Amino acid sequence: AIPLILSQGLCLQHDSLTQSHLISTIFFASGICTLLQVTFGIRLPILQGGTFTLLAPSMAMLSMPEWTCPAWTQNATLVNSSSTDFKEVWQSRMRALQGSIMVGSLFQVFFGFSGLIGLFMRFIGPLTIAPTISLIGLSLFDSAGASAGNHWGISSMTTALIILFSQYLRHISVPVPTYSKDKKLHVSWVCVFQILPVLLGITLSWLICYILTICDVLPAEQHQYGYLARTDLKGDVVGRAPWFTLPYPGQWGMPTVSLAGSVGDYHACARLSGAPPPPKHAINRGHWY
Repeated sequence: AIPLILSQGLCLQHDSLTQSHLISTIFFASGICTLLQVTFGIRLPILQGGTFTLLAPSMAMLSMPEWTCPAWTQNATLVNSSSTDFKEVWQSRMRALQGSIMVGSLFQVFFGFSGLIGLFMRFIGPLTIAPTISLIGLSLFDSAGASAGNHWGISSMTTALIILFSQYLRHISVPVPTYSKDKKLHVSWVCVFQILPVLLGITLSWLICYILTICDVLPAEQHQYGYLARTDLKGDVVGRAPWFTLPYPGQWGMPTVSLAGSVGDYHACARLSGAPPPPKHAINRGHWY
């Protein structure tokens, strides 16, 4: 979800091939982070995925005037994934995001190594955690609403399935074939709905959309409501994308540190309060105090 949410700010809303590359990269990086966490970090059975905490400041940073997407990137017919100009448009934004996130992460690294987090735990309880997590989710309601509005029926069904799996079927065990050295091939009972509620909900919804697509229940005309729920819209991406690719540090160039990353919160605050973008002297005063 993170690359898809950021795709508009990165000027990639009409480039499904690059979006698929970003999604594959975040899966690969999540796997590496998971191995590091379970081996050297917190050492719990945790799946370390992308954090939504940084989405709000990232979107605020990309909404800065100097990062406004060129008009031609809004036209799907003019977007060419292999174009040097187009690559520079979105990769320059990606490098700025990477640099800002790296600088911001230094604070987390400092708190972790210094042991201050352990000291702060006496002040962190449900009254602190619940509002913080809620605000992270609520800050994305605009993007979520825009995507869900493409087909409210499918979106509502997916939400209902996730709630059903995670809240009402989580204690139901399902037989799963398992192999071990002692018991060889046998059947184990696993609470799959508790482990994979989101993935199962999305997968089942996609299968339903696939059936509706091949049966021509969903409209085939682009201007009709529900067209974006079809599963054959991005079928060419599978054929165009490479089967194997290895993400590596600096694959989009050397990360940069932009001053926009340090003032994005002021612009975000102005946008949420309905005020005009703050002028330079106001931003200077904000850094003084």
